[in-house]
Amino acid sequence: MEAVVSVIVPVYNGSQYIDRIIDNVLRQTYRHLEVLFIDDGSTDGSADIIRDKIGSLDEVALSSINFRVISQPNMGQGGARNTGIDNASGDYLLFMDQDDYIESEYIDMLVKHAVYTDADMIFSGYKHVDSNGNVLDQAVLTNDDWCRFMNITPWGKIYKCSYIRDNNIRFLPVPLGEDIYFNVRAYSHTDKAVHSDYVGYSWLLNESSVSNTTHRRYDEKANMVTLFKTMSKMDGAEKWMADKTFEFFILKTALFHILYLAGYESNKKLLSYRDDVFRWIKKYFPDYKYNKLIGWNKPDGERANVRHVIAMYMLMHRVGVDKAFLVVLNTGMKVLSRVRGMGK
Repeated sequence: MEAVVSVIVPVYNGSQYIDRIIDNVLRQTYRHLEVLFIDDGSTDGSADIIRDKIGSLDEVALSSINFRVISQPNMGQGGARNTGIDNASGDYLLFMDQDDYIESEYIDMLVKHAVYTDADMIFSGYKHVDSNGNVLDQAVLTNDDWCRFMNITPWGKIYKCSYIRDNNIRFLPVPLGEDIYFNVRAYSHTDKAVHSDYVGYSWLLNESSVSNTTHRRYDEKANMVTLFKTMSKMDGAEKWMADKTFEFFILKTALFHILYLAGYESNKKLLSYRDDVFRWIKKYFPDYKYNKLIGWNKPDGERANVRHVIAMYMLMHRVGVDKAFLVVLNTGMKVLSRVRGMGK
């Protein structure tokens, strides 16, 4: 029998995306699907809209695809995905975000790769697109150690359901980094995590999405140090803390969140956060400033813009001028935002 894939879609006030998600699923060339919509406390009637849409489908569509709607109080994306894992009945798990979309052969390609390699998880690249479908950026994975961390989200991947459940791999109940924790734990328990250079997932640039608005704040929960502390206590943490590729990933993750906060927090809070992050990194990775993957053309496979941002920031950090840079950047971003606001 063909393997059944459980597609898990967390939905929070996603009524405007329902038609596209369902149509996207119906266009899949792979037909042995269970689609779980996890309505995560929506207040816009998303669950009813999904049920109405499903109810309007013809028998041919419903004969091979089983649509289910599960409603719960708001628990965040991590909590919604955990509910999906607990209720999935498929052989494989595949995650989608409500505002993203996939190519018609996407599930077919990942399933075939997973079956052929007998992998516990397959991870692939993605396109970053705007609302008009224009490709802003693209990550194509190559066969090297770093490619595991180029796409650390749950989407763009397929997992054996039994593997995830047997190892009790779950998302953290936090608004920032819950997907990082999930995938690092997933990598920790297997030597059968296999990359694919196929790119069939489109990640929509959505300024109003839950993840984007969450990343713009800094508090106890939306804080990379909180995530890093939790990861340092997980099973197999000692192995990761000695891994220079993982060290570089921690640096990348921390730097991009610090830079992402520019324009949204006060200079005092931004610099305090920067100090907290580097204090933690130095404790666990004392030689981080000279990580072998920091460089204009490293690591192999990474996009040039990402490599360059990390290399330039770490150069400023080594000579002690990154704080001044953050103040200038933060102030400039706020001025630019005010100017844009006046023009509307």
